[in-house]
This record gives sequence, C-alpha cells and structure tokens, in this order.
Amino acid sequence: MASPLRRIAIATLILMTCLASSARALRGGGWDSESRYPAVLALRAGNTVLCSAVKIASQTLLTAAHCVLDARTGERRSAFRPGGTVAISNAYRQDGSTAAIVAVVADVLFPKAYEEGLIRFAEYRRRRLAELRAMPSHLLDRTLDEGLRIRHHFAERYPDIALIRLQTTTPMIPSMSVAFNPLHAGADVELVGFGCASLHVPGSLARSVGRRFGRSRVIRVDAVNFYTEASQASSEAPSLCPGDSGGPVVHQGHVVGVHTVVYGQDRRHGARSNMAVNLSTLSNWAAWP
Repeated sequence: MASPLRRIAIATLILMTCLASSARALRGGGWDSESRYPAVLALRAGNTVLCSAVKIASQTLLTAAHCVLDARTGERRSAFRPGGTVAISNAYRQDGSTAAIVAVVADVLFPKAYEEGLIRFAEYRRRRLAELRAMPSHLLDRTLDEGLRIRHHFAERYPDIALIRLQTTTPMIPSMSVAFNPLHAGADVELVGFGCASLHVPGSLARSVGRRFGRSRVIRVDAVNFYTEASQASSEAPSLCPGDSGGPVVHQGHVVGVHTVVYGQDRRHGARSNMAVNLSTLSNWAAWP
C-alpha cells in the first residue's frame, strides 16, 4: 500500500494535470462578447490572470480562497493583505494591453470553517517540516511541492471562498446579487470565468484570454460544495480551466456558487465534473455585505 505522503503526491500530480491541460478558457463555453456578465472580473498580476472574481457589492468582490493564498504556506499573498494592491478588469477580452484598475485591498475574509482548516494545515505543515528537517534540501523542496500544499482535498472539506473588501471604489463595474436558495441535482446553471491564466505563450506574441460562459447541470450537492457536469460527463457541458477559479456559478440571474477545481480532466477528454462552493450553506456568514 502506498504511504500517505506518496498518496498525497499522486493526488497532487493528478490535480496538476487537471489544471494544466486545457488550452482554452472554460472548455465548451462561448465568449461573453455581448457583456452578459460584466460583474465578473479578472484578478491580474501584470500579464497573468490569477483568477476570476465577481463583484457583489460596491466595494466587495467574491472569489475562491485559494486565489488569495500562497498554496505552499497557506498564508495570504502580499497583494491581498490590508493595503496591498491588485489589478482588476471586467473587459471581456484580456491581452497584454488591456487596461486595468489598480485597487487597494482593505481586507480579505474567509468563512470560519476555512480559517480553522488553515490553522490545521499550518500545524500539520510545521509537524511534517520538523520530521523532514534532516532531508537534503533538494528533496525537501520537492516534498514540499508535492505534498505540503493546499490542494483539491482541502477544497473538498472546507469552503474555498473569500470576500475581498476594497478601499477603492469601482462605480464603472456593476454588481451581481447573491442567492442562498438551496440547489438540487438537475438544476440548470451557467459557469462564468476567465479561463486559462497566462496572457503570454513563451516565444510568441501575447494572446488573448477572456470571459467565457457555458451552461451545465448540477450533478450532486453536499454540505460544502456542489458539482456540475463537465465535458467528460456531457459533450455539451463546459470544463473549468486555470483562471476560472473564483468565478461564479449563476442560477436564474444570481450568484449561487464559486468555482474551485475540476476532477478527471485530461488533454483528450476534459473533466468529469466541476466543483463549486455551495453558497446556500453560508447564508449566515457574518461577512456578507
């Protein structure tokens, strides 16, 4: 039987394959050329789309928690600490020349369950580092990359969602309302996001990525997440791609979920399902605006 560390490494490799495989934004979706979802933003660092987000109040963005964290340490990226700055843009196409708003971050808030998960992760990481301190540095770095990172198993257990409170006002970007009505298997939804992250392909000119949306159907719902059909489950359904994380799942015009990760994606078949945080279980979260 494989050791726990080896199982983590294998799971990590699977997820990395999932996240790196699609060459298009929201595989199976279409360009939002008519600005159907102008409240959906790209969170950018230079010419890279880090993640997607959706504006839900005058100075509040909703995104995935893992988008604002360093997956290796579980700590916030510097841009998302109070006083940090992040570039945001709701242009439906993003390229190297797309203008962005440089917004100042007031704070980032996580659900209590996610904060507790981060504490447990930090304790586990400290314990494992102590156990591995005699390991040669090159092996230790590989072990950290393969095993001691926040991965998909974390998002299965804890609600991978964050509210970004901004000091900067963005009146030119509309907001979208959030609904907390429970979803059920069979519900029709739309997935929206900014797709594969990098705006540059090495050795070539800047390429365009942008906001895409696609229709899907809820497969199942649990206490933390719900899962929608992806292209391996239905040829008509979209699969998430790097950069879609943090984008919204929309039902009847309202945000009902936030994209986290996909399962079973490969270069040939796409994904079996897309996972999203189930907002209906977070209606009592005190952070909501």
